[in-house]
Amino acid sequence: MAIIKPSPLLLLIAFSYCLIQGSFYPLWVVGFSMIHEAGHLLAIRHFGGRAEKLRSMGQGFEIRFDGLSYGQEFFAAAAGPLINLLMFLLFIIFALFGKLKGLWYCAFSNLLLALINLLPIYPLDGGRMLSCLLAPRYEPAIRQKVLQIAGLCAILPLLAAAFWQFLSSGYNFSLFLICIYLAALTAAQSKGEYP
Repeated sequence: MAIIKPSPLLLLIAFSYCLIQGSFYPLWVVGFSMIHEAGHLLAIRHFGGRAEKLRSMGQGFEIRFDGLSYGQEFFAAAAGPLINLLMFLLFIIFALFGKLKGLWYCAFSNLLLALINLLPIYPLDGGRMLSCLLAPRYEPAIRQKVLQIAGLCAILPLLAAAFWQFLSSGYNFSLFLICIYLAALTAAQSKGEYP
């Protein structure tokens, strides 16, 4: 049985952010990320696949598995963001009927987790989904090139949004950090570090 646990580095980053912001909401994001990964594991198990390796890295989680067709892998990749979108809707409903400000934070945290993971950047869920759609039709070299172009096309508008966020807030550069991480993933994929 696979156990999902966040890495010490991920917890340290979240805790440091909590100290800076004076709020423990960012630790909830770590919990929502773990629920996201549980969605993947449930889908993999549902389709009869086996999770060979589950590890938490400094920036998140990675699940290595086998035994799924491309179609099943597509739905297993979609399961994590789908869980986040369902949680977004639940928190929105609860926030509309309740007076707790934290429910809005939980709702939009889940929405952002889903949207970021749906970006077509490999090995994010959106990149895996795109790869599954391309794999039966195209050879690996073409698939890798398409994934690289899709990743760059996804990062450029996000970088513009990061610049706007920084200019409008005067201090918030968190979206820049996400862009750097996503650019590193795209660079690693273009070097063939991901299938």
